[in-house]
Amino acid sequence: MIHSSFKKLALCSFVSLFASQAYAHTGVRDQVDEGKPSFNGFTIGHGCSGSEGAAYAEQYPVLGQSAVFPLLDNVVWRKNGAKTIGGDGGNVIEAGTTLKLGVTGFAGLSSAFRTSQEIVDRLGNVHALHWSKGAMEPKLNTVTPFKITAPLIADNCVKSLKVRIGVINWCDLGRNAATDAKGPYLQPKDAFGDTVPRVTGFDNGGIQRNVPGASVYTKMPAGNGDNNRADWWFPVLEGGSKLYNDVDLLQKDTPATATAAASPAFWTTMTINNSAADIAKCTGTPVDVSVEPLGVDFDTYLTARNTQPFTKGSINF
Repeated sequence: MIHSSFKKLALCSFVSLFASQAYAHTGVRDQVDEGKPSFNGFTIGHGCSGSEGAAYAEQYPVLGQSAVFPLLDNVVWRKNGAKTIGGDGGNVIEAGTTLKLGVTGFAGLSSAFRTSQEIVDRLGNVHALHWSKGAMEPKLNTVTPFKITAPLIADNCVKSLKVRIGVINWCDLGRNAATDAKGPYLQPKDAFGDTVPRVTGFDNGGIQRNVPGASVYTKMPAGNGDNNRADWWFPVLEGGSKLYNDVDLLQKDTPATATAAASPAFWTTMTINNSAADIAKCTGTPVDVSVEPLGVDFDTYLTARNTQPFTKGSINF
C-alpha cells in the first residue's frame, strides 16, 4: 500500500463540485477514448442513506471511499450474453493479453478527503484506491480523482467497453454487518478537522432531522441506524466474497413496472469508446461489452487493513 497524507490548505474546498448531480448514484465523471490516458474521477452525488438520496431521507456525511478496479486475470468479461473469466475477453483487447488500466491515484487535497492511498500487488500494479480522513456534507457533491490509461479495443464490433468498478462510500467507522446498528456514531469531521454543518432549508427536504436542534452533525450514542455503515455500488460478485456479501447493501436488479422497463443492478461504470473509424469496419452489429472484478479481488485488496478506519473484523463487512 502506498500512502500519502495531506496538510490543511487555506481557503480551498472542492466538496461542492458537480452540484447538479445531487441524489445521483456514485459514477465516473468522464467517458474515455480507447488507448488514451484519462484524468478522471468518481462523482459522489449524495450523502449516505438507506434510500440513496430520496428527498426526505435521513442522510449522513460520506466519510471516505474505496474502489477496486478490474485488472489482469481476476475479471469477468460479459459479451453477447456470455461470460469469460480472465484473458482478453474473446479478443476484445489484444489477443493473448489481460486487462491493464494503469490506475494511478492523485496527490493533493483534491476531494473532500485528506488522505488517499494506492493499494497494490507485489509487482506494483494498482488494484484499488482508498480515501479517508474527511467528510462530505450530504447535500453537497465531491469528486475523488484518479488517472487511467485505456486499452485499445481490438474487436471492431465492440462499440464500447464498460469497465465496472467496485466502489464503496463509507458512512461510519469500525463497522461490519454484525455491528452496523450499534452505537456510537461519532461526530464527523471534514478534511480540515472541522465539524460538518447541518443543512437548513425552507422545506423538510433541506433539514437534517437526525440532528434536531444542532447546527452541526453530532455524536449519536445509539448509532445512526441499520445499514447506514456504507453504500456499496455493486451487486452480488462473480465467484462470491467473504467480505462483501451483505444482501442489504448489495445492489439489486430493478423489476419492470407499468411505467418503466426492468433494469440490471447498478455498477459504477467507466465507458471506454472504440473509434468511429474502427466501428465502421464491423461487418456485424456493434455491441457493448462489460468487464468487472471478481469477488476474490475485493477480498484480496479491500481487506480490513486496507479499509481503515471504516471496517472491523475479518468477515462480512
